[in-house]
Amino acid sequence: MKGREGWTPSGYVAYSKLCTHLGCPVGLYEQQLEMLVCPCHQSMFNVREAAIPTFGPAPRPLPQLPLAVNSDGHLIAAAGYNEPVGPGYWERP
Repeated sequence: MKGREGWTPSGYVAYSKLCTHLGCPVGLYEQQLEMLVCPCHQSMFNVREAAIPTFGPAPRPLPQLPLAVNSDGHLIAAAGYNEPVGPGYWERP
């Protein structure tokens, strides 16, 4: 996705596991569709397109964690999530 070109070293990507609908754990993966799935209300997030919701009540994409590789060759977080994690009704600092 534009502006996130350096966030996925060697194709690795990291998204928040908290659904943006009600905060349930997005812990299922539909391999053929390449979608992350929230088991609570079946929101589906497109893994290849910035975790944009394509089905269900989730109102926004899953926040993404920019990744990098350090000098030792380990995968690390390059910064914090690009958006607040969890549902929008949670209080934000």
